[in-house]
Amino acid sequence: MSRSILSIWVTLLALSEVNLHSGQLPNIVVILADDMGFGEVQHLNPKRGKIKTPHLDKLAREGLVFTDGHSGSSVCTPTRYGLMTGRYAWRTRLQKGVLTGGESLIAQNRLTIAKMLRLKGYHTAAIGKWHLGMLYDGVKNSGKVPVGAKISHGPLERGGFDQFYGFHHARQMNLWIENDKVTKNLKPDEMLPMLTAQAIKYVQSRKGNEQPFFLYVPWNSPHSPVVPTKKWQGKSKLNSHADFVMQTDDSFGQVIQALKDTSHFENTL
Repeated sequence: MSRSILSIWVTLLALSEVNLHSGQLPNIVVILADDMGFGEVQHLNPKRGKIKTPHLDKLAREGLVFTDGHSGSSVCTPTRYGLMTGRYAWRTRLQKGVLTGGESLIAQNRLTIAKMLRLKGYHTAAIGKWHLGMLYDGVKNSGKVPVGAKISHGPLERGGFDQFYGFHHARQMNLWIENDKVTKNLKPDEMLPMLTAQAIKYVQSRKGNEQPFFLYVPWNSPHSPVVPTKKWQGKSKLNSHADFVMQTDDSFGQVIQALKDTSHFENTL
C-alpha cells in the first residue's frame, strides 16, 4: 500500500477521534490531479520547473508537503482504489491495466473513506473522475451510453458518497453523471470547467451548515485527452500539456477561493 494513502487514513482516523471529544470536526477536501508529474508543480521543482502553478505553490509554502509516496501500480484505477479503501490495489479482481467499465472494484460491504466519514457525521461528495467501475442500466458498457442511463455499483452505492457529479473514465468524458444518472453530453474541453464549477457550487451550498463535509475532487486533468480551453491554449508557451497543468492549477485556486469566501478555509484540511 502507498505510504501516502496510509498516512491519509491514519490521520483522518486520529483527527476524527480527537475532534469528536472537542466537538469540532474539520471539513476535508481531497483533490486528485490525474497524471500530474511531481516536477510539474513549481514549488517541488524550483530550479528546473517551467510550468507556472501559483495556487499549488502557495498552498505548499503555507502548509505541509509529503514527498515520500509509493504506489503498487501508479496508474488511474489502482491509485483511486487505494485512496478510497486504504487497501493494496492488487487485492481487487483487476490484475492488470485499468477499468473500461463494469461492476465496481469496491465490494458491496467494503469500508471506504466516504463511508467511514459518514459514520462520523460528515456529508460526503465526489466531483470528478470515478474510474472504479459502474454499470449503466445494469450492464457493462464501455461504448456509447444514452442520456438518461441509470448508474449502479458506482460512487453512491459502492463508494458511499451522498452526492456524485462527473464521469467514469477518459474514454467517456462526453458523459455527465449526476448522482446515479447520465444527464447530458459534454465536449471533452468542457469537463474541467464543469467539475470546477460544481465543486465551487458544493462548497457554497455548505455555507452556514454546521455539519462537516468531505469533498473528493478527482480532476480529469492533466490526463489525456489533453484539452485546455481556448482561454488557456498557449498560456505556458511550452505545449498543450503544460497549458492544461496551468488550467488545473487555476481550477485548484478557484476551489481554495470558494473555501475562503464561505469562511470554511480555516477549518478545512
